[in-house]
Amino acid sequence: MTLFADLVFPLPLARSFRYIVPDRLAVDALVGKRALAPLGRKTLAGFIVAVDDRPPDEGLVLKEILEILDPEPVVPPRAVDFTRRLGLHFGSSWGELLAACLPPSREIRTSTKVALTEEGRAALKDGSLSPEEKKAADVLGPNAYTLLHIRRKSGIKNPVSVVSRMRKKGWLEAREKAVPAVRKARLLPPASPAQLELDFSVGPALRSALAAADAALARGRFSPWLLFGDAEARLSACLQLIPKVLARSRQVLVLVPELALADPLREVLEKKLGENAAVLHGQQPDALREAEWGRIRDGEARIVLGPRSALFAPVESLGLVVVEDESDESHVQTESPAYDARRAAWMAAEDRGALLVLGSDAPTVEAFHRAREGGYLISLPRPGTVRPAEIVDDRGERGLIARRVMERLGDNLGRGRPSLIFVQRRGFASFLICPRCGHVPRCERCEIALTYHKKDERLVCRYCGDSRPREKACPECGGRVMEPRGVGVEAIEDELRKAFPAARIASFDSDRVRTRSAREKAAASWAAGRIDLLVGTEMLAHQDLPGAGCAVVLNPEVRLAHPDFRSAQRTFRSILRMTRLAAPDGDALVQTSAPDHHAVREAARRDYEAFFGVEIGFRRLMGYPPFSAMAEIVLPGRDLRPIARKARELVRLARDFGHGLEAVGPGLAPPSAAKGEKGLQIILKAENPEVLDAGLELILGAVQGRRSVTRFD
Repeated sequence: MTLFADLVFPLPLARSFRYIVPDRLAVDALVGKRALAPLGRKTLAGFIVAVDDRPPDEGLVLKEILEILDPEPVVPPRAVDFTRRLGLHFGSSWGELLAACLPPSREIRTSTKVALTEEGRAALKDGSLSPEEKKAADVLGPNAYTLLHIRRKSGIKNPVSVVSRMRKKGWLEAREKAVPAVRKARLLPPASPAQLELDFSVGPALRSALAAADAALARGRFSPWLLFGDAEARLSACLQLIPKVLARSRQVLVLVPELALADPLREVLEKKLGENAAVLHGQQPDALREAEWGRIRDGEARIVLGPRSALFAPVESLGLVVVEDESDESHVQTESPAYDARRAAWMAAEDRGALLVLGSDAPTVEAFHRAREGGYLISLPRPGTVRPAEIVDDRGERGLIARRVMERLGDNLGRGRPSLIFVQRRGFASFLICPRCGHVPRCERCEIALTYHKKDERLVCRYCGDSRPREKACPECGGRVMEPRGVGVEAIEDELRKAFPAARIASFDSDRVRTRSAREKAAASWAAGRIDLLVGTEMLAHQDLPGAGCAVVLNPEVRLAHPDFRSAQRTFRSILRMTRLAAPDGDALVQTSAPDHHAVREAARRDYEAFFGVEIGFRRLMGYPPFSAMAEIVLPGRDLRPIARKARELVRLARDFGHGLEAVGPGLAPPSAAKGEKGLQIILKAENPEVLDAGLELILGAVQGRRSVTRFD
């Protein structure tokens, strides 16, 4: 009986490939193992996801698997099924999701060598080879070598084209070999003795929830909770819950939006619970990641911390998943494989009969609505009276910074207190414009306006990073003046230097502090009192900084102009996060030209529920999530013509699907979605999430090629 296997490869392909399993490999062909198989002109390592004896369709010729790479399955059946469902839900590559489940030592590198065929040796003897082909053949002789070896020994500048030409003529053959990575795990220090200081105050709502969670754990039943409150209250609640989970010999997974939060949280867990939690993320050195992965797999680490990729840690006995700061968009991965870790955490907890805790002081509108309707919203006790931020209306102001804001900054400087100033854009200006003809310099790749950096006198693309010197004159009309428009960090810094020449001023954005060490150095300078005025973008709000005497947010309403139904939610959250960095006795100011917009007004008051009351009415009126399910499909590429054909076919399939599935587009995708390329965007919408699921599965299965899918439901 002939067996057949379905393989998925760690490539941005949302499909599997079927192969014949040779008799010699039949016993070893198991789901979860990896196999070497031909794919096009290459030989790649893929994951076996199904094995059966179902013959292929008539007329379909299948290739054979070449080699089984693992003695035992490297991905357990539960993870195979979880990644399958995750890939279907988000239209992502199953193979790439499976690859995320592996430790560094399980990575496979395919080494390619070429050798002369019988025809090649005959051509060498009869002089049929060109001079460059003869050089390559002389180097090879009876052996097989890599292209790098051929180039070094023969002196051929471009061996790729020579080898490709010889392969087409049948004179060379490729020999592939899978080479597993070898990495030695690094030992970690043991946990320090616990300091059991678990005397946390809990309100009646949390006390009741903890009892219900304990009962759900005992029955192994999935149970979700949304903890609505500030970070300290959420941490206290989780420190009450985690020991209950550990006492039942189950593991805990905590997803954090920022890597900077993982180590401080590990220290808290070690101090309060005596647990040496494992931290897992892609930026770790391979040896450390290997060690942490092993501790998790062996059950030695009972708590796992990390960003969204920690979802794929080898947690065998999952009892609790915590998604910290649920509204942070860092939980969403837009590059392949695309997925939303919040939805994925729900799926994982539901599958394993675990508890799920979503925590935020400004949850997404969808999460808050569902928690309230579903009866799993827990409002945590709030600290004492919180001072609202002052709204400064800058309509009619001439300068970049309003007079009232300048006064408060001056007052704090006079008292020796530092201030934070948040700006919405990097660089000096969002773009340059010719006042004579209206020309705006744009990125040739992304077709968006280039940001002007005055200090470097360069124009930089915010999406692909391409840059070029500033144009002194307009390339269209020859006009001598190119005016800057749109306020950036550098422009605000210049304004502050003019107003406060003696102040110590520094900037904090991704152009100035590119590395983690640079961010830590800047934060340390702030904490040591060596900076009077620190100007930065919102990334500054992600740092663990001592409270400022004054925290100023300049023109946050620019977010409201974004063509996105979530723009008000993002604006509210952004203001809340930035003004929160004012010290308890400090000032918080919001300079805006939209003082009456509910996102700005309620964020200044720190009143999420008032904001939610207005926003949910808007969502209901427009039929946006949570009152519908939506998906954005982006087809990226260099040439729009072939993409347009696929996009039109995708829209046709969606409209033919029926069942209330709506399709809007295609239209040009924003550069942030197309990742530095051109791209087309299609929006799918349905009242019922199951209709969207079925429609996506049909459409994405019929239209192959590169794409990214973002779900809003």
